[in-house]
Amino acid sequence: MNSNIVISGTGLSSLLTAKLLLKRFPNAKIHLIEKENKIGGQFGSVNYGNNQIFDYGMHIYYESCISEIDELFQEILPISEWNILEENLKDSAGLFYNNNLQTLTPYIDLRNLPEEKKNEYLCEIFKNFELTKGEKEPENVSAFEILKYRFGEKICNEIFSPILYKLYQTHAQNLDEIATKLTTINRVALFSEELMLDLTQSNIIRERICFPNQYTMPNYRSNNQRGFYPKKYGMFAVLEKIKLDLEFKGVNFHMSTTITDIEIKENRILSINLSNNMKVENIDSLMWTVGLPSLSNLLKIKISDLKYDKQKNIAYYVNFTFNKNPEMDKLYYFYCFDEGFRTFRVTNYYNYCPDASSRGGFPICVEIWNREGDSTDLDVITSNTLNELKKFGVINSEYKVLFSKIDPVLGTGFPLPSCNNINTMNTIRERIKNENISNLIPLGVYSSQNVFFIKDVLIDSLNKINTFYKN
Repeated sequence: MNSNIVISGTGLSSLLTAKLLLKRFPNAKIHLIEKENKIGGQFGSVNYGNNQIFDYGMHIYYESCISEIDELFQEILPISEWNILEENLKDSAGLFYNNNLQTLTPYIDLRNLPEEKKNEYLCEIFKNFELTKGEKEPENVSAFEILKYRFGEKICNEIFSPILYKLYQTHAQNLDEIATKLTTINRVALFSEELMLDLTQSNIIRERICFPNQYTMPNYRSNNQRGFYPKKYGMFAVLEKIKLDLEFKGVNFHMSTTITDIEIKENRILSINLSNNMKVENIDSLMWTVGLPSLSNLLKIKISDLKYDKQKNIAYYVNFTFNKNPEMDKLYYFYCFDEGFRTFRVTNYYNYCPDASSRGGFPICVEIWNREGDSTDLDVITSNTLNELKKFGVINSEYKVLFSKIDPVLGTGFPLPSCNNINTMNTIRERIKNENISNLIPLGVYSSQNVFFIKDVLIDSLNKINTFYKN
């Protein structure tokens, strides 16, 4: 291959895409363009020096169950250098809800409600089963509508809508269905383990009512997906190893660089200009992974007529190292669904990577979603976060803070999954598609409908690359 393949961005999906292309075309000339001075995107890490290393929140590689994709990641390290998380310890997650830290299930546990209220919800769920029996689940609807379809209007109004409002500061009717998939808002716990052993035989029940103990859950999975995290703590080392390997094989990394201009002729990209005063000509393909809005701007596609709902939260990573392991049982992380708290998620790295404590102390990351009007003073945010950890029961007076640091979340943080924003992204995607640029391949989050998580991004990327090079 004498022409150039250009990949925008150096997140995990971009790096694995470059590895995939080199396997197929060993002599390919590949350029990765990165506007930051380091690789990794959300899968990266921050090193504060003095062995204080933190990933950007909770990032474990979960298999796509497509060997061509998963081997690209797994082969980076020898098998003996991976923490392999599988079966009931694949994704040990919890939830702070109703002033209680749930360590056995990440789904809303309704079993401790007053008997009358619990029976009321129970009747509604089973009545709803009958009402929707034989119906096809609605598509392209709001989070409110999909939750009402699955659980009934009362549970939707009294349980799910307040949680979604706490997270996104807007009513569930304004949120897209994808909001129910970004956190654990698609099941509830209602029955004991013994009863659920029988009830899980029903798909319709299993889709709505969870097994109440994630550690004793029977194996009724449709696949044997596993999680991978390096035994030596810090995802950054894995990404750096990919970069070194790619550079050794001739891949060009253009750091602190952007694409400033693009030359298109007869619906084909011929060349691109970079902010480092370099020009890349003879373009085989441009694979764009860093967002559809920025791609539309580069292509000079009008999007000023489209309305975009801004995220109402101001997100921070609040990183701590404590002298003792935080009280989170086996949990890798947990979400907070209670109003009055600013915590979105707490991650305990030690629980899935024991080496995290080898640098002296136990690191955790608290993702804080502040609101407009909250203090922006970093000392105040740190103090408030520590107070919330105490209320969760994660730390107490015996815990000493050995290190703390706050960083704003990369980019715009967690995008607001509003109906309007999803429709806007769909419109932008369609306008880019209508340009009919034959060698442009949009990849990454929202590059196809319902593509958000890294697993879906990688599968979508593989399918698009297969289609492009088949043609």
